[in-house]
Amino acid sequence: MGKKPKYDLVLFILLMVLGFMPMLQGWLHIFPTKPLNGVTIESEKPEFKLDTYRSGVYARQAEAYTSQHIGFREPIIRLYNEYLWDFYHKTYAHDIVAGKEGWLYYPQSVRDYYGQELLRWHPSVDEAYEKFNNEVKYMNWARSILKENGVDLLVFMAPEKSFLYPEFLPIGEKDTTTFNASDYFAQRFDETGFPCIEMTRWFQQMKDTVDYPLIPQAGAHWIFPSVYAVDTLSRLMSDLKGIELPKIKIGEAYHTRDADHDYDDDLELLLNLAFPMRHQYGYHPRHYVSVEQDSTCVKPKVLFIGNSYFWAMNLFAPLPKLFEKTEFWYYFSTAYSGDSLTETTSVDQLDFVEKLLDFDYVVWFTTGNQMNKGTSDFAEKAILNLCYSKKDIDQTYKRIIDSLALATGTSLADSNSKKQLWSMTNRLVFDHPERYFPELAFSSLPEIRNPRLKEVLAINDIKKDSVWMEKLSYQTIIQNARMEQVLKMEADNMLSGRPLLRDMEDPELRKAYVECLVRQKAMILHAMPDRMEEIKQKASLFGKTIDEQLQHDAAWSTHKDIVEGKTLFGDKDGMQREIRMYDYLASPAFDSLVESIRQNMSANPNTVKAIEEKAKQSGRTFEEQLKGDAHWVAKDKVQKGLVEY
Repeated sequence: MGKKPKYDLVLFILLMVLGFMPMLQGWLHIFPTKPLNGVTIESEKPEFKLDTYRSGVYARQAEAYTSQHIGFREPIIRLYNEYLWDFYHKTYAHDIVAGKEGWLYYPQSVRDYYGQELLRWHPSVDEAYEKFNNEVKYMNWARSILKENGVDLLVFMAPEKSFLYPEFLPIGEKDTTTFNASDYFAQRFDETGFPCIEMTRWFQQMKDTVDYPLIPQAGAHWIFPSVYAVDTLSRLMSDLKGIELPKIKIGEAYHTRDADHDYDDDLELLLNLAFPMRHQYGYHPRHYVSVEQDSTCVKPKVLFIGNSYFWAMNLFAPLPKLFEKTEFWYYFSTAYSGDSLTETTSVDQLDFVEKLLDFDYVVWFTTGNQMNKGTSDFAEKAILNLCYSKKDIDQTYKRIIDSLALATGTSLADSNSKKQLWSMTNRLVFDHPERYFPELAFSSLPEIRNPRLKEVLAINDIKKDSVWMEKLSYQTIIQNARMEQVLKMEADNMLSGRPLLRDMEDPELRKAYVECLVRQKAMILHAMPDRMEEIKQKASLFGKTIDEQLQHDAAWSTHKDIVEGKTLFGDKDGMQREIRMYDYLASPAFDSLVESIRQNMSANPNTVKAIEEKAKQSGRTFEEQLKGDAHWVAKDKVQKGLVEY
């Protein structure tokens, strides 16, 4: 009888510990937990207000926040997911479809196989046909215009897992009233002679010749087989331009299992299971890859525009050894550039035309199911920007926006409303560009061209000449302009037949002369209290240091004097003489001369009296006035040649 209360106490304590442990874990994070894979939208901690409490909003917000921040949430979810998967072969992961024998697929890939994806993106089959036919036309036109300017545009379709391994798909019913977008695009590209590689058919033939899955059982993307695709792509590039590119050589295989997954299990990770799946096909070989090239080989610059299938190509194929420059526009949204593709920029912020013409090849690629969305506006944006100037496009957009604002009674003064109208306009134009740009309604290639094409080509020619670029670097100082602005000036000179900046006489000397003028102007500004106060305010406004703003203002003022003819470039001897003089004015020797004159002036009672009067009139202190006058006298002596330097 005496032991029972002890057991009750122990049981009570255990229950309390178990009951309060999640709360303590949520507050203190005593035990580390593995975060869940996928995208998590964080719930904000709600602020208690009487009105939200009465309406029930606070309770819903508090419940969402608590459920997301309760202790041991991650392992509890993983254990529950494991239970559902092991006993019912079921998952609540929205982006995963469970196939037979543990095979996993993206839902859009499964829908594409059963003909159910097309009508998710188009109101009807007929409208899909119309949209796709227009995009094939625009892609061919864009290719023709880019080809005129030395750039080859081609299309690449990565293999679709559901078509490659349909035997493991869940049972479904095919919609025979639709058509397959990938097959249709491949057929139309073939009919129009547009260079296109469709990888699904090739991989279907290949899969029976290898003893491993070309796309992993628990993954969505290819792994090493992406190297075969890069090799095929490189050979097509070589044929298109009639040049020799470096060649991929695939060597001996080495096998990886379990720990070395890379891209093997990206779908499985989204299941957030407690334990790894037992893979029936866990064998994924790699091969040693090298590149063969000789003196006749050319390494081109290549722009890839597409989806995440690129990352395996970049990981397993030696792209830096094949191409001089590689850039990747992920889903036509984020641009990855730089040596390791680590620099990111929004594609919308790039100069679209300049970028396209900066490469030898533009490769637009995707997977089969995503062809239901067409070219994701690439074809439309390309043909608009290649045929029309930015001014023409902006004027058309403004006309449509004004019309929409009038029809809907929307005020253009409101920035949010204006953004919404712009988005609507953008969608209208990309859905039917031929309605707003009449030249695109015809079946033949328009003759109209964006005038920027010639300018960009001229700039590209200049960039290839290192001597020319070096001479233009001097002009960034002389013209007080960025290199991009100087290149545009030079391109305009080339196209209009005006004298080139490259041929300017003594550009290096002129650069040195302008630098001296800027230093002198900075000294003058520094000696003016009112101007320095303005410079301090501007530095604070623009996030610069005072010295940076001082140099900026001095350079701007100097360039203004040159443009207005107040400062002229003299002959060579004259500029060299002035450079020596300005160098002396900035030297310690000149400071010593100023100090000597200051001491002489302060020792003369009459001079002191005159300086006191001037200081009173100018609102300066005696020392400020004395130093300023000494500086003026010293500079006057130098300019009159009374001082040797």
